[in-house]
Amino acid sequence: MNSTAPNFHYDSLKPDFILTQCNTLNPDDDAFLHHPVIERFGSPEQPIFVDQSSVKQPLILSIYNGQLELVQYAVILDGERVEVTSDGENRDKGLAKGFAYYGKLQKDKPVIITYNLEAYFKIAQTGYAVALVVLPTLCNANLTQFKPFDFEQIQFVINLLSKAGYRQLYMPVRPEHIQLEPLFKALEQNTAVRLLNQFQADFGCDLSHYEEAEDVQAFFDEAIERLNPNKWGELLPLVQASTITATTYPIHAIPTLARQAIQAISEHVQAPIAMTAQCVIGAISHIAQAYVNAPDPFKEQGEPCGLFLLTEGQSGSRKTTSRNLADRAIIKYEHKQYEQYRRELDQWKSMLAGLDKKDKSTFLVDTPPPHDPITRYSDITLESLAGLFVDGIIQNASISSDEAAQFFSGHTMKSDTRNQALGGYAKLFDDGSVERTRSKSNLNGSGRAYDVRLTFNLQGQHEVLSDALKDPVLRGQGFLPRFILTIPENLAGTRLQDACHQANNANLDQRLIAFWNRCEYLLDASPLPLTENQESGGRYVIQMNDEAKQIDLDFYNEIERLQAKGQHYEYLQAFASRASQLARRLATVFAYFEGLNEIDVSTLSSACDVMRHSLGEWARYAEIETVKENDVEKLIKYLQHKCKDGKTNCLHKTVSMKGAPSHLRKVKEFDSCLNELIEFNYVRLMAINRSTYIELNPLLLK
Repeated sequence: MNSTAPNFHYDSLKPDFILTQCNTLNPDDDAFLHHPVIERFGSPEQPIFVDQSSVKQPLILSIYNGQLELVQYAVILDGERVEVTSDGENRDKGLAKGFAYYGKLQKDKPVIITYNLEAYFKIAQTGYAVALVVLPTLCNANLTQFKPFDFEQIQFVINLLSKAGYRQLYMPVRPEHIQLEPLFKALEQNTAVRLLNQFQADFGCDLSHYEEAEDVQAFFDEAIERLNPNKWGELLPLVQASTITATTYPIHAIPTLARQAIQAISEHVQAPIAMTAQCVIGAISHIAQAYVNAPDPFKEQGEPCGLFLLTEGQSGSRKTTSRNLADRAIIKYEHKQYEQYRRELDQWKSMLAGLDKKDKSTFLVDTPPPHDPITRYSDITLESLAGLFVDGIIQNASISSDEAAQFFSGHTMKSDTRNQALGGYAKLFDDGSVERTRSKSNLNGSGRAYDVRLTFNLQGQHEVLSDALKDPVLRGQGFLPRFILTIPENLAGTRLQDACHQANNANLDQRLIAFWNRCEYLLDASPLPLTENQESGGRYVIQMNDEAKQIDLDFYNEIERLQAKGQHYEYLQAFASRASQLARRLATVFAYFEGLNEIDVSTLSSACDVMRHSLGEWARYAEIETVKENDVEKLIKYLQHKCKDGKTNCLHKTVSMKGAPSHLRKVKEFDSCLNELIEFNYVRLMAINRSTYIELNPLLLK
């Protein structure tokens, strides 16, 4: 090199001083574009340095260490040996103490390491950051035979980057080096680098085959995707959650008429059985709550049989269609009532309009207007519902919606009076009473209502429900434990149709016709005789026979035992403790719909099976089930803490074991937990300088 200060020896010149003596060429400069090295190897998209005092104008590469500090410079000229500034220790070898690079090196993004100048400039044109190992033969295309020093220098650069925290390190291997594959594999085994094996038959091979930057980038996109060394799998639940498996909705146990309707809706709509089951149960609960009570061991008059149902279903899972088919008879019945209401309202308005001012006042007092008879609501506040009950407008109601967000994100659940509202819903569920207290200026609106009933049938997407289901207030006040839950499988992608399916008509399905006819019959009037303790229009209790009482006792004891320490429902006590009560309510609804005079063994057993399913579904929600922390969870929390303190995602395995929780500091115990974390995609092992390190999934450090 002929510098502008020719009397200076390389050793006497600092890198930044040398670079100031060079001309900075930019990609738009004509001299840059026609430089012989650039014409041969390609053009990077950022400036480079050229020794303008030399006739041949060699390129000057800046060399950096792992902290990206400028430490040296290298002089490269096409076809000649690379010259690197040297110090006393490396004077004879001319070793580069770092690497050249283009692009923005980011610790969480891929960094391509190459020992080939052509590849270096081509990669520089893509979106990938590239580091160049500066070897003496860098510019000589004829010298392809690697020497031991070359591998030492490559490993030196890899380790510099690895120690600095760069974890996604890749290196393309040229086809002519295929005979050296074992040596390159040793680099992969002993360092953090991962090879992009260009010589694989289906890869398309050498970068020299690609002229355009888009082709080079596509090459690396595909190569990295195939190798996929840093793509983590989905974080899987740890041991407790993984032991809880989904159960099939027990429709085999549901009474015949309801079961056939469930199956028919599922077939026509192509919706999950569990979803259509909840829809059918919601419909018959709405009907039954108006006429019967469930048996209660402490109340002679029984308790309400209205059910609270909750179903998770993603968008497009056919929630609306399923619910509309199940509720068709109710919708038809209420439509008739509404038409009658409209006629009566028109008549009332006509009568009012024909009166003079004095008579109107008397008429309004003696003849109040008719009320809207609708009892199914998709979005109503507790205050409005309580007003309808207190004013005697309705006695039975359902909050039925396939958009649970309307309820859980509505005014009642977000307002400052949420706790009061939850208490109000609990009272409606438990004893069928409600209270509305207004201000002194509006006392006419205050009052209480007894013997009123409410059914909930909510369906919603996981994104909405998951936030609600982990809300400590909704759990702690016992609101959620009153719900029967199901989480159906997602059928998307399997709901294929053929001509036969399209020819089927749900309106002509005898199973649905029988179900709708039964609903219409029960909506018109109660078919069962009044008891001696029941006044006209009142509700009566459907009692359990002796065999069913034994089933009730056995089920209660079964669930109670499973709430003990170490048992299946230890952390679901709020939910499990209501299972027996909910089973009796569900059995009452089944018995009434089937026209039974009493709850028999089969009917109560069916209800118990549904409750076992519901408890299993609640247990699948990790946010709801407060699981005791196990050794695996303790280890991952410790590793997360150490990584965040050290601002890294990689820890030395032996050092980590020595600092782990005391009972995990033996190899057997430590490795057992570590292997489970590896299996569930929380960590993985990697080799750096022949030592084993634990790398954490980046998701755990966000």
